Amino acid sequence: MDLPYLRDLRRRAIMSQEQLAERSGVARDTISKLETGRRKAYPTTIRKLAAGLNTEPRMLVGGVEYLEPAGKPDEGPEEEKGKEPREGRKVGF
Repeated sequence: MDLPYLRDLRRRAIMSQEQLAERSGVARDTISKLETGRRKAYPTTIRKLAAGLNTEPRMLVGGVEYLEPAGKPDEGPEEEKGKEPREGRKVGF
């Protein structure tokens, strides 16, 4: 399986390949090959890398994480004008 977001997530975590290797238990050479697309990842490798990056496995394969909009889900922008935004909670799929 391809991991199109591995390099970006690793860089956002301000982590070198070596540091991610130590935290995840995945060899640095393997991380390099995964980031450049020269190797496909096994599900167990994806889980290890996600744990090392402190994220969900789906984030490595293209999942989306966003903040839930303020207000009720069926409220449009008109109903939200003038309201104080509440704390958004992270939702992923």
